[in-house]
Amino acid sequence: MITKELSMIIFIPLGIIASIFQLVVLREFSFSIAKHELAFVVSAGLWIIFCSLGSILKPLKKLRDLELPILASLSFSLSICLIHLAKSLIGLKYYEATSPGELVGLSLILIGPTAFILGFAFRQIVQKYVAGNSSPENTYAKFFAFEAVGFFSGGVAFTLFFKDYANPLIFTLLPLILLPDIKKLYKKASAAALIIIITAISCLSFNFIIKKEFINANILMNLGSPYGPVIAARKAGLTSLFSGGSLLATSEDKSATEEFIHISLSAQDPSVDKNVLFIGTALSGQIEEIAKYKLNALDCLQINPLIQKLTRNLPVPAELKNKINFITADPRIYLKKTNQQYDAILMNMPPPSNLALNRYFTEDFFKLIAGCLKPKGIFCFFIPSKREILSPQFIKFNSSIINALDKVFSTRLIIPSDSMIVIASNRGKIEDQYLLENFAKSKPKTQFFTIYHFKDYLAPSLRSYAENMLDRKITPNSDLNPSGFLNYLILEQTKFYPNLNLDLKKIRLITIISLLISALLIIMISWLSRKTSCLLNIGAVGFTSISLSSIIFVLFQLFCAALFWKLGLLIALFMAGVSIGIFLTNTIKADRANLLFYLYLCWMIAIFILFSNLKAIGRSDYAEFIFYFFALLCGFLTGSSYPLLARNLLENKFKNQNIVITIYSTDLIGAFLGTLACGILLIPLLGISDSLLTLIFLNAIFALKNLRH
Repeated sequence: MITKELSMIIFIPLGIIASIFQLVVLREFSFSIAKHELAFVVSAGLWIIFCSLGSILKPLKKLRDLELPILASLSFSLSICLIHLAKSLIGLKYYEATSPGELVGLSLILIGPTAFILGFAFRQIVQKYVAGNSSPENTYAKFFAFEAVGFFSGGVAFTLFFKDYANPLIFTLLPLILLPDIKKLYKKASAAALIIIITAISCLSFNFIIKKEFINANILMNLGSPYGPVIAARKAGLTSLFSGGSLLATSEDKSATEEFIHISLSAQDPSVDKNVLFIGTALSGQIEEIAKYKLNALDCLQINPLIQKLTRNLPVPAELKNKINFITADPRIYLKKTNQQYDAILMNMPPPSNLALNRYFTEDFFKLIAGCLKPKGIFCFFIPSKREILSPQFIKFNSSIINALDKVFSTRLIIPSDSMIVIASNRGKIEDQYLLENFAKSKPKTQFFTIYHFKDYLAPSLRSYAENMLDRKITPNSDLNPSGFLNYLILEQTKFYPNLNLDLKKIRLITIISLLISALLIIMISWLSRKTSCLLNIGAVGFTSISLSSIIFVLFQLFCAALFWKLGLLIALFMAGVSIGIFLTNTIKADRANLLFYLYLCWMIAIFILFSNLKAIGRSDYAEFIFYFFALLCGFLTGSSYPLLARNLLENKFKNQNIVITIYSTDLIGAFLGTLACGILLIPLLGISDSLLTLIFLNAIFALKNLRH
């Protein structure tokens, strides 16, 4: 028995490779192509379905003749290279959004092959084990348990040691840990040599690939950080800085910087020394412009330690050296914990093109801002807009942000320019003349922005137009209902579909009706065939597991903003839960039907606890650890299901040799459908809360279905 258990250890290195390859491929795909978390969820679903296909289908014979470690290295290397070349090949810039069709097409080409090979590797190793061992029923789930141990190890290793990588192709070397499964020494040696050669060529080519990705720009810097790659590129005299796939700053920002800083600080008395908090990237002269005003202290707050390091290295005006503080922290956590009160809080953040950025434009964030302002303090930020003619998409986006702001601040002034500058306060009305007088008194030395520009921006006709175009019926942007993020995604898609005008309320209604019809179909189909009912049980577990995991990922990003940094740890805890659940359930000897009923009941209770405590978790200082617990619990419930599902299949006359692959592939199909449902329908259209209610409803159906046995 011990020998058999030892022979299963090969699933641990396979799990490590699958974990790290998945993390790196999806992370690179998200930063270079997908750009937001919902696309990440969908691409994760495609990874899952290709793993499933790899466990069912066979690759071409020429590929099957290669050793598994070589196949894994080749597929990973090609995927990463193509991910970084794809946009330049279809004529898009690095920071631009892709159309839904392009996103899905690129996902299939760039993510699918590596996932397929890993699924195929799992199948090959399982079949090799089954062919050489007689296996009791409690053995089948142990394959998943050992792979889960590998997944856990890989996820922890990635989060602790590899999160700051700059060259993803270094991981091409990882399949070397599968070499012990190759029996012949000369084959091991030749496989090792080939993997090392592939890795060396790939790593040395990466700088060339990045240059091509940025359309032959001169790459000045390419550094890794916990929040994604930080890249500085220069082309045609323009230097641009990117972080995590978003454009942070350019060398041409001087005019916009002067405009924003001086309009903002003109809302405060120039004769008074001010405490100012600047949130975001301060690499385009913002500190220099702020230094032109009377300051008691300037706090520069940045979440990314690498960006903050770059900011610290900039020359600081002499008068600010003893007054400036560089703070590296999540702005939301800082604002929640600080006792500091500010006269002015200025925010320079990219638009909410993803959930990590959207969390700075929500009602929840604005409440944190208001709590850190003095009674006469001001909050200033800007969002994409148009000065004269606003399209329906711009109106919806601008309205979702402004409506959220109006729920927190009693006074606000919007100033339309190339971006909409917003000044908010809980003091009395901010008069135009007051701004102009303060600017004239300050007399800041500027290159581009003058009082004539200021007067032009304050033109009553343009401001009235912008005010009148705001739609009060648009849902305010919030953490749990990210309407700002969704409306910005729609705004980006007008590049591909100029006449796009989606009615989110109507689509929401259609989604709810579709879910009810799907539930009725599940009930009907489960009564037709016991074998079909078994497969539906497996699919339901996969659907619930990945859907709840996706929601946990999204919530983690909303409240902690470190998904792509700590995703490995979340997955590691999930897989640890899977392993624990499998081993514990394997020791239980009880009626299979009742256990499945209780399993679905446990899913319902776990999801309800999360649902009923969402707001409290968001306010908690321990939100990160709460999500770790739910990731572990989700994995435990998933792992607990596998032995029960294996028994279910055996009792319904499924062949022994097909049990593991049937569970593996059907579970992954259910998970794939779950990622599509969450990424395209549930989270964007129903919001987080209603998505959780949908999962409770689904598990209630399956609990009742299994109660009848």
